[in-house]
Amino acid sequence: MLRMVIPPTKRQRETKLALAYILEQHLNQLHQAVHFQLQAIGGAPHLLNQFDRQTETLLESGYPELMKIEKEQFLAKLKPLRSRLEALPFFEISGNIPLCIAFRSGVVCVADAMSRIQAKSARGTVDMVPLSPEDFRIIDEIEIPADEFYLLIDVDTGRDSLNVSPENALGAIRARGRTPLTLEEGVALTAQFPELLVDKNKYNCIQMPGSRKKDDQRVPSIWFSKGAPRLGWCWNRNIHTWLGSASAAYRLGPASATNADGQTMPA
Repeated sequence: MLRMVIPPTKRQRETKLALAYILEQHLNQLHQAVHFQLQAIGGAPHLLNQFDRQTETLLESGYPELMKIEKEQFLAKLKPLRSRLEALPFFEISGNIPLCIAFRSGVVCVADAMSRIQAKSARGTVDMVPLSPEDFRIIDEIEIPADEFYLLIDVDTGRDSLNVSPENALGAIRARGRTPLTLEEGVALTAQFPELLVDKNKYNCIQMPGSRKKDDQRVPSIWFSKGAPRLGWCWNRNIHTWLGSASAAYRLGPASATNADGQTMPA
């Protein structure tokens, strides 16, 4: 007995594709949540591999040369930070990037650091006319560790602040007890995770409301523009579909760590 097979209608095919897409997104989110939670289980031991990878990225990007020091001297600056990370207890990670090696303002030239960032075979550029990176200062509420290098712990690129102005996003970051990223921290984050410029499923391009020019409405931002990674600026009260305001839970130096309220991270 022959069975007639009725082909699906166009609407049925579209519904099936839509359901498959939704399922894929949920699976990606679940995989990402499990991935970062596993990294946090037991504290720092599961984060050391990430730290070592980022150290290697800085070496390959020529940071010792940018600082005009030898490789051994560069590694000696990071060693106490790795030891501090190794001693950390369990902590929960809620953002989409567990940690990032950051550097204080003045440690390397921002334009040189941007030129080491590569995405889609293009090198990063700085285009902040009529301003320059040096015109931006860290806002008063932020306390940066005294050492040249430190860690950003539990970084969030700000996917929930897409289509939200930096002005409003900053209020939400503060309400969550988190701290906004600075211009230099945004550059450091993009150096370690250039995929945030192009992978819209997991990340988003970023704004750094932790750095501002006094009495100016510009907010430093990094996105993929004109075929290359670009450090530029956007207006504080404008919204963008591709830019989110990045934040972290803590800044961790070799000796201490603080969050947005100046509270010390559990040791």
